[in-house]
Amino acid sequence: MDRKGTIQTALVHLLEEGSISLPVVLFTEYKRVGLSEQEVMLLIHIMLYQEKEQKPFPTVSELEERMNCSSDEIVRLLQQLVRGGFLQIEEEVNEYGLRSERYSTSPLLQQLVASFINRENGDSSLEEEAYSNIFRLFEQEFGRPLSPMECEMLGQWMDEDGHSEELIEAALREAVFCGKVNIRYIDRILLEWQRNHIRTPEEAVEYSRKFRQKGLLYQSTVKENKRTATSFSFYNWVNQE
Repeated sequence: MDRKGTIQTALVHLLEEGSISLPVVLFTEYKRVGLSEQEVMLLIHIMLYQEKEQKPFPTVSELEERMNCSSDEIVRLLQQLVRGGFLQIEEEVNEYGLRSERYSTSPLLQQLVASFINRENGDSSLEEEAYSNIFRLFEQEFGRPLSPMECEMLGQWMDEDGHSEELIEAALREAVFCGKVNIRYIDRILLEWQRNHIRTPEEAVEYSRKFRQKGLLYQSTVKENKRTATSFSFYNWVNQE
């Protein structure tokens, strides 16, 4: 067989070995649980030996052959993984009473899953806290509990329009400054900012300052309960009575 055929055969054999299954959560959460890139690569090699080569307890020398680490470094990394609760050495006894050892990555997976769940719950908690803060702030400024319609409007701003908590607070401050503390007026402020691509409280303050000097802003000509429109008329945002 010529050299080209030999290479092709070798590549075919290589591809026939298949691939290794790695959990996505390993890549998304390893930094959060405190793993280094070296430790992750060592874990991947252990998984490869176990899944593809049926070696549940690869030796340090075998791991050294595939990594840019000395045997002493690999031993140190293994110790760190065991102490950190990412890797466990288990003892097995077969049907003939022979004892053997194997690496278990179950502790690793448990930590990764816990990190993912905590992150998801953390994001949810932050979102709930934002809702709570903004509702409480509005009730303080209005001096009364919010009506169902006002609660629905606040939810629309955050869920449908995507306004941040900080921008909604800026709109409330602007309404207080103008002496127009009502939900529809604040809605018009947010709509105006949205049309002009105002995204941060700092941009909102500067935009409002300039338009106070002019005394004019745009307002929808459709009924107040409809929040989309195709035509607009001039509206004195600051001086409306």
